[in-house]
Amino acid sequence: MNRRQFLQTGMVMTLAANRLAGAPAAAPPMAISERFRRLKAPETGRTAVQLTSGEAQCYPLYYYVPSITADHRYLVYHRAAGGQLQLHRLDLTTAESVQLTHATCEDTQWRPWCVDSGRGVLDHRSALSVARGLAVYFDGRRVRAVDVATLRDEPLFEIPDDRDAYGRTACTPDGQWFVYIHVPKGAVWGEPCEGAVVAAYHFDTRRHQVLCRIDAAVFHVTDYDNDHFVVTHPADAPGMLLTDFTSGRYRLLREGVIHCPTTARGIAYEVPDERRLGLFDPLETRWFEFLMPEHFEYVHTGCDPAGRLFFYENSTDWDRFDEHGMHALVRLDRVDGNHAWRRLTGTWPTYIGGQKAHFHPRLTPDRKWILFTGGDPASETCHVFLLDASDLADSEGIGPHLLSPTGEHDLV
Repeated sequence: MNRRQFLQTGMVMTLAANRLAGAPAAAPPMAISERFRRLKAPETGRTAVQLTSGEAQCYPLYYYVPSITADHRYLVYHRAAGGQLQLHRLDLTTAESVQLTHATCEDTQWRPWCVDSGRGVLDHRSALSVARGLAVYFDGRRVRAVDVATLRDEPLFEIPDDRDAYGRTACTPDGQWFVYIHVPKGAVWGEPCEGAVVAAYHFDTRRHQVLCRIDAAVFHVTDYDNDHFVVTHPADAPGMLLTDFTSGRYRLLREGVIHCPTTARGIAYEVPDERRLGLFDPLETRWFEFLMPEHFEYVHTGCDPAGRLFFYENSTDWDRFDEHGMHALVRLDRVDGNHAWRRLTGTWPTYIGGQKAHFHPRLTPDRKWILFTGGDPASETCHVFLLDASDLADSEGIGPHLLSPTGEHDLV
């Protein structure tokens, strides 16, 4: 390990320790180049920064997992253009972009959740190990890692020929494990599937471990901490599951959940059919829920890794890509239900469709910006943006103090 890696690992291990203790770590402001285009969000006029542009679909790794390196210099993102889908590295301090991967897989589509982008890395199945500065990706069944700073690319392992890498992946905060999902070849969510596996690979020892097996092509695995992982969701109904390194099993936490980013204070989530939003502590099995605003339709719960700001993407339907907006909870009033919400953007169009056309908003490490995917009318494609969040305080009236073993609070 060289000096840069040592210092970087120490920084991230400190952040991870603070997260597990429930105390968000302070982070210095990110340096954003003046070369990036500045604009105003529709209707609200809030400042936004356009990080990518051109005839391409550009989007971060995913909003459940980080896309920004420990030193806050680089953003790792997908770029789909000209029948190629590769990972790129954007230097936030200079606005210079460099291609990270040169994958050659002919079938990259994430079925049934996204549109086909051609040849390259498996779509939506890459992850950033912030502790190691590695972007881990699938070139078909071959798993590789590229050092984001040095561009050194090396093989890690291969999954068997009769298996497919299927779901969203994650790396543990301590930099030890890469966690992923593989299924019988050809398995797709919603169809019969026997023997899907949530598995982990240890970067140093190259050891593999099965966390659990499930008869469904589940499509997200997210680190809750270094030992516990949230999985969504079974084939028969929406829901979030919890698995770990020691039990070999999974357990259902909450039925009906669609999106559930993890935070230092629990799992933030929504239950669309019941029109509820919530926060869940999976280790203590305690939770709290409150009602969505009446105008919310199809919701993605935004990710604040510290669990202090509750904000949401609202759109007309999961497969529509022309009407999106973002809202933050200012105050939850449990006395009379007079909650205060702030509209962060008006209707912001997106293009092409699939997972590439959702905002998927995530608060940046310095808490000054919300990273999201939005449409660029000039190219009629989607690109990566930052939305100014520097004036947003923690959401009032909601937090771990409300969690209970039964969740029996009056809905407000």
